[in-house]
Formats: sequence, C-alpha cells, structure tokens
Amino acid sequence: MRQISYVFAVLTALLFASCSKTDNGKVEFIPFQETADGQWGMISLDGKVLFSEEFKNKPTVVRDGRFFVQTAEGGWEMFDATEKPQKVGADYAHVSGFRNGVALVAEKGKPVSIIDTDGKTKKVLDKIEGKEVDGVRTFEKGYAVFMTVDSLFGVIDQSGDCVIKPEYCVMNNCGDGKFLAVNSKYRNDLKKGKKAKVKFTVLTTSGSTAFEFNADKYEDVRQMFSDGLLPICVKKDGKETWGIINDKGEEVVKPSLKIKNIGNICGDKFTYYNGEGWGLMNTKGETLIRAKYEFLYYDGDNMLVAIVKKDSDTFESKYVNEKDEQIGDETYVSATPFTMFDGEHAIVKPNDKIYSIITRDASVIAGLPDIVNISTYEGEDYIESDFVDLKKLVEDCKITKDGMFGFSFNLKVADAIKAQVKAGNAPSNESHKAGDPYWYDYTDEIWMVQKPASTSSIFEMHYSGKLTKETFRTKRIIDYTIGDWYWYHDKKIPTGYVYNSVSLNYFQLQFSNDGRMHGKLRDVLNTFVGKFKSMGKIVKQNNGAAVISTNDRKTAFMYMEKKKVVIMYGNLGDANKLVIDKYKDVVEDGENAGISYGYLNSLFPDRKNNGGGNYDTEEVDTVAVDTVAAY
Repeated sequence: MRQISYVFAVLTALLFASCSKTDNGKVEFIPFQETADGQWGMISLDGKVLFSEEFKNKPTVVRDGRFFVQTAEGGWEMFDATEKPQKVGADYAHVSGFRNGVALVAEKGKPVSIIDTDGKTKKVLDKIEGKEVDGVRTFEKGYAVFMTVDSLFGVIDQSGDCVIKPEYCVMNNCGDGKFLAVNSKYRNDLKKGKKAKVKFTVLTTSGSTAFEFNADKYEDVRQMFSDGLLPICVKKDGKETWGIINDKGEEVVKPSLKIKNIGNICGDKFTYYNGEGWGLMNTKGETLIRAKYEFLYYDGDNMLVAIVKKDSDTFESKYVNEKDEQIGDETYVSATPFTMFDGEHAIVKPNDKIYSIITRDASVIAGLPDIVNISTYEGEDYIESDFVDLKKLVEDCKITKDGMFGFSFNLKVADAIKAQVKAGNAPSNESHKAGDPYWYDYTDEIWMVQKPASTSSIFEMHYSGKLTKETFRTKRIIDYTIGDWYWYHDKKIPTGYVYNSVSLNYFQLQFSNDGRMHGKLRDVLNTFVGKFKSMGKIVKQNNGAAVISTNDRKTAFMYMEKKKVVIMYGNLGDANKLVIDKYKDVVEDGENAGISYGYLNSLFPDRKNNGGGNYDTEEVDTVAVDTVAAY
C-alpha cells in the first residue's frame, strides 16, 4: 500500500506542529518542475510563477524572500526570490531555512552562525555558556536547541542569546513555549535503560521548570505541547491507552481504552485512534467525528485532512469540516494541510500525473502551469559546525614515539580491555559483564571511540594474536567395563578464560567523512603526514597515502579512501612492501550524512510505535520532512 505510506508520513510529521499559521513565518514560494526531467522553478501559493526551469538541483521553499540551493559539491548557496535570482551571502556547508528573518548556517570551515536575509552574520555560535557548540537545530517558534561537543543540550532565542543553559542530555524542540528535557544527572541511568530512575522536566522559554514527572509514569509522551496540552500514554491491563495532560501536569483527558492513540491537538479538540479508525474528539470526551478514517489530521479553523480507503490497495484524501461534511467535491491521491504553508492554500494531487493548488473552499487556482513535481523541503534540521582545528586534532591524539592517546606499545591486554570498558565501548550482556575475558577469545583487537578536537574517530589496538583463550579441566568418564577392562573418554570441562601472552603490534585511527569531517579528509591526511614526517622520513608517498619510517624504527602508514582516512602506527613489517598505488588520486565521496540528536522520544527505543492503522509506513524524522516531494 505504498500510496498511503508517504501521505501518512507527511501527516505524522505534522502531529507535533502547532495549529498556528505564522509561528515560523509563511511560505512564499514553492519549488516545482514542469517536466519530470526538467529544471526547478518557483511558484507562489496563489499560482504566480516567479521563474521556471532555472535550477538543476532542488531548491528549498522561500521564506523571507530567500531560498537555498545545494551545489554539486554538497554545499549550499543562498538566492533572493526574484524573477532572475541572484546569489546572496557566502558559500555554506550547512543551512536551515529562514524563520522570521533569520537562518542558521555554517560557512565552510567555520562554526554555526545566525545570518539575516542579506547574508550578514548576526551572531557566531562557536561557544555558548563557555562550551564549544557541535551544532544547532533549526529555529522552531522562535527558539533553537543547540548541542555542545560533550552532548549537552540548551536553547537559544533568535538573537542567539542562551535562554536555557546546556545542562540537559535530552531536549525536544519548542512546543507552545515549552520544552521536554532530561537533566544530564540522569545520563548514566538513561544509558542503562533505568527508566524508573529518570525524570522528565518541562521547561519554559525562560529556563524555569514548569513541572517534572518520572519517566516510568507514562509509557510514552508526544514530542511537544500544543495549545497547553500534551498527549500521554499509559498501559491498562497490558494495553496502551492515551490521554492528555495540561502544562501543570494535570489530567485533562483521562487515558481510556477507547483512545489507543492521539494525533494532533488544536484548542480543545484532538484527533484520536480507537483501534479501528481515526476520528475527532474534544477534551470533554465528546465524539465530534466517528473514528472511521484511515487517518485524520486536524488542520485548524474547522478544517481536517482525512484519508479514506478507496479499495484494497489504494487510498485517497479529502478535506472535511468538524461536522464531517466534505469541503468541495473532489478527492485526491494526496493532499497537504493548509497550515503547512500560509493557512490559505494547500497542495493536492488530483491524479498520478499532476499537482494543483487549492484555496480553503477547495477551489483550484486558475491558470496554473503543468506541475509534475513539487517540494516543500526547508533545509537541514541540524546545522552542524563545519570547523575543525586540524592542529588540535593531531595534538589531541598524543602521538609520541611510545604510542597514541596515552597508550604505549607495551600496553597489556588486560589494561587495554579496562580502557575499552571505561570508554563505554565494551560488549556485555546479562551473563557476561563488560570487560569479561569471555568476549575476546575470537579477536586480536580492541576498539573504542576517541574524540580529538571534538570530532569522532574509531581507535583500535591490534595485538599479535587472539586476546584471550578458554581454559578447561579434564574429567575422565568411564563408559563401560568388562571384567578388568574398561572403556572411557576424557571430557573437557570449561573453567573460564585467561589472557594470552600477546604483544601490541600497532595502533589504528579512522576518521569517516560524516558531519563536520565532510570535505576535510585530504586535509586530515596531510596534517597527519606532516606530524609523522617530523618524527622520521618518508619511505613512499602519493597524493592519497604515505608510508613513513620513524626514528624509533616504527612505521606510520596513512591512506585516504572515498569515505575515510586511516592512520596505522607501530610494527607494520617491511615499510617498503606496503602498497600505496591504489590510493593515488582518490576523491572523497560527496555524500554527506544527516544528523539528528537528542530527542526525548528516542530514549527508550525498545518500545514500538503504535501509529494506528496497518500501513507499510516508514520511520519519520518529525523535525524536517521533504513532504510533498515524497508522494
């Protein structure tokens, strides 16, 4: 049933949005294509074509007269929304869309900053409250959640001023002037999945605490408040039931077996799922629309988007009012809420070939061009700093003649395992705790995450053989006897594990081109080559690899692949036999990984989502979804 899955994803993504039409400013123009393989143009919601067939790569929507287009290299450029769009500002590694006159960007090689529509920097967000910033989520309702390099979350306003200090290990986006968060003092309990020991905090935009509740009080909660209300889930007789609390933590709608899920809230009304279908209810418990739809999204101002089953394999969308009266005569392959844009217009797909734009009375805008594709992408949802201090990167690795990261070539296996446990990277289960030699009889290496210069890398210690071995005692078993003769076999009975007498051969460090390391692999390679060159002499080198023999008879082998740089240092055998030809002229992969961190609703991933409805839907990032383009 793929026809419903993406439509459902769009509306699911909007469950956490406010009913307000102007929280983030209005969408002014939307990217569109007139042919499937054509260039992208821009069209306003009242049907005016600003320009057509202009950009090969898909632009973002227009807010505040500005939009962004991704370059072939994976960066971004900003343009003004004019008939002949002109570039404004700098070249960017990461961008959000504009929200009420400001956008979050990271220029290439620089930290995150706030810019205005002229591309002028209003504030650099390299450090907040004395902590280095890893990245910032896009502004929502005038506020943005930021994350420091030590994975703590806080909040800034649109001026870049800190309104909630980075003291939380989890933080959801702003909803109705409130944030759901978890204080960092519960970090260890979160890691161990000890839900009963964790408290959720509801914070205001000034940083004050509205109220707190234990994480195990509810089976689940929605991501954010809407109109002072928050859907919550509890289990009754092993079954999930949903209700609503207010911004004081008081029950407004008592969890009930007839409410198996809650969608979005507008005022005193909300959509709900009863196990068979979606309907509309008010906080008094009165049913306004019977639960009969495959999905129902409340769009505000007496308007709802309803999905109905057309036949066994296909679905269609329509608009209805609170009395369940259809608005207009048409049904659609897909339809967006009006609140996605300006509150007055929506995008619909009347058939599989074209899109249309309609007004609130379902009238089609006249004179539209052929629209075969439309996008509502607004930009990245997490704007990561693009700054990496390469000098500090190498310094933090603590490379000496004796080893790396403070570990020496004489490091014993037992001590290496202790370091892995301390780093939180050791395997464990109920039967065998972290650090148990049981885990290491199959491997000759130990790995852990290291974060030089606030980047992320995989650090490995490679030994000359398997790290541990299982030990046994022998028990003789008599099988049978005949006279003075007997037959037996010896049974090996496990007695535990011991460390093998192996030596550390070499260290290995790997940087992938994710996040802020994207586009910097060659610079990273060259910086490490320079470091090891100062410790010895080059044996062989090309533009993608180098072999260096150090003054202490160790070998450093560094090479670059499309998605990573690898540094090996230690006893690597004959340096002249190391092959580097295959790394010559290697080019870094242009793909850049998306990032999303620290949402409260992903704390306890063992719980399955009950979306209501049996669709083959996919997991949806509810912060930013390329909605219409996905249909």
